[in-house]
Amino acid sequence: EMSEEDPSKLTRWLRPDIGRIREPLEDFPLDTLRLKGTIDDKDGIKWGLIFAPDHTIHRVIEGNHMGQNHGRIISVSDQTIELTEIVPDGLGNYIERSSAVALNE
Repeated sequence: EMSEEDPSKLTRWLRPDIGRIREPLEDFPLDTLRLKGTIDDKDGIKWGLIFAPDHTIHRVIEGNHMGQNHGRIISVSDQTIELTEIVPDGLGNYIERSSAVALNE
């Protein structure tokens, strides 16, 4: 039985989904990706415009993945894209880490 009071027990079950098809922005380290702006589509969904080291602009939305640490986008705003990454904890388990890519004008 997992205890909500002991986070070390919870991290034992956290693993990246290695069977998932990787997205193009997962080929690049997160610190090399730049948020250049956002657009809102006709349904009111906000898309982030990410400039990658290969000199291409990629559109991303909540739920997409980017960066090399299994980063999943949890929100897109005019100023930042917030992600949750899954990284090794050094003890054979994984932990979630919050990251962000800020607007770079």
